[in-house]
Amino acid sequence: MGKRLIKQIIYGSGYLTVLFLILFAIYFVWLKAEPTCFDNKKNQDEIGVDCGGPCAACEIKTLLPLQSVWNNYFSINNKAALSAQIKNSNVNYGASRFSYAFDIYSKTGAKIKTISGNSFIYASEIKYIFEPTEINYSDIGEIKIYLSDVQWLADNKFSKPKIQIREKLTKISDSGLRPAEGGKGVEVSGYIINNNPYPLRKVRFVGFLATSNNIKISVSKTELDNLKAFEEIYFKIIFPKDIGLISSDASSELSFILADPNRTEIYVEAVR
Repeated sequence: MGKRLIKQIIYGSGYLTVLFLILFAIYFVWLKAEPTCFDNKKNQDEIGVDCGGPCAACEIKTLLPLQSVWNNYFSINNKAALSAQIKNSNVNYGASRFSYAFDIYSKTGAKIKTISGNSFIYASEIKYIFEPTEINYSDIGEIKIYLSDVQWLADNKFSKPKIQIREKLTKISDSGLRPAEGGKGVEVSGYIINNNPYPLRKVRFVGFLATSNNIKISVSKTELDNLKAFEEIYFKIIFPKDIGLISSDASSELSFILADPNRTEIYVEAVR
């Protein structure tokens, strides 16, 4: 091998090395993606892959998903009100925010509308979502609910406020149950107490009325604003007129199942 060829090889190797270093620098300075908590790599001082360190706690990866236990729709003055029971089975984590969407279908299976919103749920909590609509109750054949975009937060950073209900009273009122029943309805009232050293921005009440067989047949909602620290305030939920559930027996004859005033359930949600 001649000296000239050896020099060419040395010079060529040097040029290639310099070119490699330049390209390597360009990649790291301008082209290489910054490490994130979603790149499926254990980097940036993470404890596990995309968890721990600057990312969310690794425990979140093992959390049970939020569960829709049941959903149903009720008639309020002939308009449909949607409701669902959501369960969080995780003891140490709540969701500071999650999204939900109700898909509403007609009796023929065609989608009528989607109603969506956001809510939250504390650790080990069961809560109820309530959405009034302008859709005729008789036009609906089925509803479905979907949960997404859950933002988990440890319960020591997202603790449930301490509230108490006392002197709960359920009685027949003049709000109107059914004309055939003398125009009487059902009213649930009582006192809500804020047992926290901080104010509550909003308190929501979702009430259900059931039959003597404990079948939920009506839902209602009310809200209170700005409940001061250790304050006690009166609340009242009035169920709308014409409360009842249409059902059919074996002979296909329609019957009306009446509400039982003694079967009421109230869910209270406090917002800091």
